[in-house]
Amino acid sequence: MEISSEVVLKSLAIHKITEDDGLVSSNQAITVEDEDLNQLLVKFFFKAFRAEERYRFGHETSLEYNEIFSFVSEIFDAPGKLHEKSVEISKHLYANSRNQNIKDGDVMVTYFEDCVVGDEITDAVGIFKVENKDTYIKIMGHAGVFDITSEEGISINKLDKGLIVFNTDQETGYQCLLVDKTNKSGNAQYWQNDFLNVEPFNDEYFKTQNVINNLQEFAQEAFAGQTKTDKIAFVNESIDYMKSKDHFDSSDYQEAVLQAPELIEHFENFREKKQEEQPEMDLDTFNISKPAVKNTKRFIRSVIKLDKNFHVYVHGNRQNIERGFDENRRQNFYTLYFESEE
Repeated sequence: MEISSEVVLKSLAIHKITEDDGLVSSNQAITVEDEDLNQLLVKFFFKAFRAEERYRFGHETSLEYNEIFSFVSEIFDAPGKLHEKSVEISKHLYANSRNQNIKDGDVMVTYFEDCVVGDEITDAVGIFKVENKDTYIKIMGHAGVFDITSEEGISINKLDKGLIVFNTDQETGYQCLLVDKTNKSGNAQYWQNDFLNVEPFNDEYFKTQNVINNLQEFAQEAFAGQTKTDKIAFVNESIDYMKSKDHFDSSDYQEAVLQAPELIEHFENFREKKQEEQPEMDLDTFNISKPAVKNTKRFIRSVIKLDKNFHVYVHGNRQNIERGFDENRRQNFYTLYFESEE
């Protein structure tokens, strides 16, 4: 996301979670006086987030029972309590980490001033965890004598886990940004769900991203037993539909992309099932978020790997690629139809 040059890191508290020592807390918060270092840290903390992917604190009964929401609210009320509340936050994270057998790491709680959210200038509280360290080569020299050593440190280009909470819309759980680079799969989503208890805004971005994810799931189900080409082509055609439209309409989508009556019926059954599981999801009609289409497209696999010899990239029109089997060679093959070669 873009970072305003006016954002200032006012204070920073650091704590450590280690397998040998458990939770080790610092004695006080740090004030970074050096302007260059301050801006470098601001960039490090902010750059991994997407401004479009907004979250807010939630709880199944009431926000007051969300521990992190309460700690953050107390910091906003009295910024001088940052260190005190950062210890509470770290203890809460440590308890969740132990229960989930999650990696050790450095926990950093920060207070920012002069953040811009829409037309509003506000403060923000950041909660970050660094789990992975990099090795750096350090060259030292004086009077023609040089030495080279290695040391472990945090890369300013990586942020494993983070939450930035802006001091706006407190009554609905604040406006938040979330990142979790190390928990895409495998482990339970303890950072988002168990520790922070935050949920996405049910806005155009979330709806668009959620529908694209479900269309990928539908492709796996509807084209089961068919070629990978058919699945990829269907997803690509669905993405192209969203790229060309400002508004998603289920009837129009069915006519433009699905077309076949049996596929439309399958989609209707899938849609009913999904909306029972996720009442907040709208597969009928909504405004399409172009940033969501663009960002989600980057994570859709459109390549068919053939042994170790070829990669076939499929971008659309499934009629231009056919799969077959050569009886004489006892091998599968693809036939590609095209008009020009570059």
